Amino acid sequence: MTDGSRAVPSAVEAEPAAQHAAEGGSARDAAAAALWVQTFETLANRIAHDLRNALNAVAVNLEVVRSRSARGAESGAIAPFAATAAGQYEGASSAAEALLALARPQPGDADVAAIVGHLGRLIGVRNDTAFRVTDTAGGRARTPVPDDIVRAVVARSVLGALDVGDSVACETTVDGDIFLRVTGASHVASPDPELVAVASAYGVRFASQGNTLEVRFPVAGARAIPSAPA
Repeated sequence: MTDGSRAVPSAVEAEPAAQHAAEGGSARDAAAAALWVQTFETLANRIAHDLRNALNAVAVNLEVVRSRSARGAESGAIAPFAATAAGQYEGASSAAEALLALARPQPGDADVAAIVGHLGRLIGVRNDTAFRVTDTAGGRARTPVPDDIVRAVVARSVLGALDVGDSVACETTVDGDIFLRVTGASHVASPDPELVAVASAYGVRFASQGNTLEVRFPVAGARAIPSAPA
C-alpha cells in the first residue's frame, strides 16, 4: 500500500495462522499429559513396595493383638502393639490419600506447595528416607503453568534426588516468581531433557548448583505463554 497505512490480514489469511497456533498448543498439552502419566506410573511403582510393607506391618501387629487378647493377656501387654499398628495404619493411609491427591488434577491454578506436601506425605511411608518440607510461600505458590507440567516437574525433581541419596529437603518460596529448591544428600540428578523441553515451553526454568536443583515457575497473575511452535 502507498498511503502509509498498515495492511490488515483478512480473515482468510489469519485462519491458517490461528489453526497452526491451536495445533501447536494441542501438541504441547498432549506432551504435558503424557509426561505426567509416565511420571505418575514411575512414582506409583516406586512407592507400591513401601505401601505393601507398611500394610504388612499393620497386619503383623494386629495379629499379635488378636492372639494375646484371645489368651486373656493384660492390656499392658497388648497396648504397645495396638498403638504401633494404629501409627502404621495412619502413615499408610496418609500415603494412599496423597497418591490419590496427586492423581487428581487441581482446580484452577496449580499450587506448587500443595503438590510438594502431597509428595512429602507419600514418601513419608518409606522408613529409610528423610523428607523435609519447608513452605514460606504463605498460600501464594499458585502458577498458571498446566497442572500436568507442575506435578511432573515436582515429582521428577524429588525422584531425581532420591535416586542418589536417602535424604531430600524441599523449600517453596515466592519472590516475584515461585521457587522450588530440592536439595539432596549428595547431589541432585539433572532433570531429563524431555522434561526441560516440555516445561520450558510454559516458562518453567531450571538451575543446578551443588546438591540443589532450583525450579522457577511463573506466579499466578502472570501468563504462562507457550513458546511459538517451530
